[in-house]
Amino acid sequence: MVMSLWWVTLLLLLAGIAAWAIAYWNRRSVRRSPVVVANSEFLERVPSFARAQRTARALRVVLVPIAVLGLVGASVLSGRVGTERIQTPKFANRDIVLCLDVSGSMYQFDTEILSTFSQMVDGFEGERLGLSIFNSTSRTAFPLTNDYDLIRTELQKDAEAIDFDEQGYRLGTRQYSPEKRRMFADFIAGTRGVDDQASLVPDGLAACAQEFDHAEADRSRSIIFATDNEVNGEPIFQLDEAAAALDARGIQLYTFYPGASECSATCADELKTVTEGHGGHFYSSSDPNAIPSILASIQKTQAQEMGATPRVVRTDMPMFGFLVALVAMAGLVITGWRAR
Repeated sequence: MVMSLWWVTLLLLLAGIAAWAIAYWNRRSVRRSPVVVANSEFLERVPSFARAQRTARALRVVLVPIAVLGLVGASVLSGRVGTERIQTPKFANRDIVLCLDVSGSMYQFDTEILSTFSQMVDGFEGERLGLSIFNSTSRTAFPLTNDYDLIRTELQKDAEAIDFDEQGYRLGTRQYSPEKRRMFADFIAGTRGVDDQASLVPDGLAACAQEFDHAEADRSRSIIFATDNEVNGEPIFQLDEAAAALDARGIQLYTFYPGASECSATCADELKTVTEGHGGHFYSSSDPNAIPSILASIQKTQAQEMGATPRVVRTDMPMFGFLVALVAMAGLVITGWRAR
């Protein structure tokens, strides 16, 4: 609790003390020079007059603490008692799209990536997160949102769905329940729209860039791009073209390379060169803290780019002073009416 206008409270209290001192001094002056009324001794023996005198004295005794209470309530109310907290507005201006390659060679990595993100949602403070998945074509798993319960539920469900050895299933070496097969099929639905082609990585990245809304708004936009870059087909875009389009729109690219099973170092080299060539950041599975590092980098660098500075947010809490002043005012009205 803080009082921003404490000097107003102090002035009111001093004014109240001064008014009391003046009234007390005047009362003492009256007592030293009382007004003498002739033939009034009998009034002390009149019961109604004696009761009125006692009532008047009692009311004066009651009026003093009520007046003090009202003065304190009004002083506290005028001093603006409230709370203060530090707020960094950058958190509300950050959009992150998780762009996930769901081709067969990525399944084992996708499960870990989705699980990690579902556990890190609790650290978000206003960021919007969306998930787009691709193979030969792309699909929006869920759009940008800051509904963290929904994000957590979807990521956990998707991590379980993609935990599927499709090759083993085709060969009959592993057994899956009908429910598990249905979960897997539902998750990858819409990502195999081009026959005899797979993992069209440049097209997937270009599609992920379309997930950002409010193009006219000044927002921080980032894509976390997880792929092994093993292209099997003829994409519409080249990887450099897709990355250049992101750069032109001010979308920061963070590439996570989990490892390659077929194209050795060539895939990683291209990803790294293109990503860093357009101002992005490249991470590999050799870094055990790659994904947390990506999020930490987003939260740090994007805040600087947005020019966000912490500011003090004040919340007034006038209820206490208001209620005390209100009760005192009501008491003064009632007591004054009775004293009349």
